[in-house]
Amino acid sequence: MDLSGFVLAGGKSSRMGRDKALLKWREGTLLDHMVDLLRTVANPVMVVGRDSLPDRVPGLGPLSGIATGLEASFTDVNLFVAVDLPFLTHDFLKYLRSRIEGSSRPLIICKIGSAFPLCVGVWRPMLPEIKRRLTSRERSIRALVEGGGSEIISEAELMDLGFNTSIFRNINTEEDYRSALL
Repeated sequence: MDLSGFVLAGGKSSRMGRDKALLKWREGTLLDHMVDLLRTVANPVMVVGRDSLPDRVPGLGPLSGIATGLEASFTDVNLFVAVDLPFLTHDFLKYLRSRIEGSSRPLIICKIGSAFPLCVGVWRPMLPEIKRRLTSRERSIRALVEGGGSEIISEAELMDLGFNTSIFRNINTEEDYRSALL
C-alpha cells in the first residue's frame, strides 16, 4: 500500500524563540532529520509549512497543516509527524505504518499519558471532516481524535510492544533542545 509522509514544520516556534526546523541536529537540521526518518517508511515525503507546500490557511495550527497535506497527497494513506519529534525511530514508524494500513479507522494516533503526540496516520477521506472543523474554527486535534472514529494506541500497548514512550519527547524550548543534545 502506498503511503505519503508529511513533516509538519509551519509552526511559529514561539516558545523556542527561533525556527525549530532549522536547529542543528546530527549532520544537518532537525527538518533534514525528520524528512530522512520519514523516508524510511513513506514515499513521497513532503514538508508542510515551508515554501514548497505552505499551509493553505496559516495560523490555524497542526490541523490546518494536516488538511494542507491531505489536499496535496497522492495516496489515501498518510503519515504526519511534527518536526520537533527527533526521537521517533524507524522501527516505531514501521510499526505505525502497519497499523495504519491494517486499520479500518480513518485516524490512528498514540496516547501518552493525557497527550496525543503529533505523529498520526490519517486516511485522505478525513479531509472533508477536517475542513469542516477548520471552517468552524475547531482547531483541536484532541477534539478530532476524541470525536470518535479514531484508533488510539495506548501507552501500555506501546510499552508491551517494546517501544519506550520517550520517543515522543519533543523540543519546544531552548532547555528542551539543550537536554536533547546530551
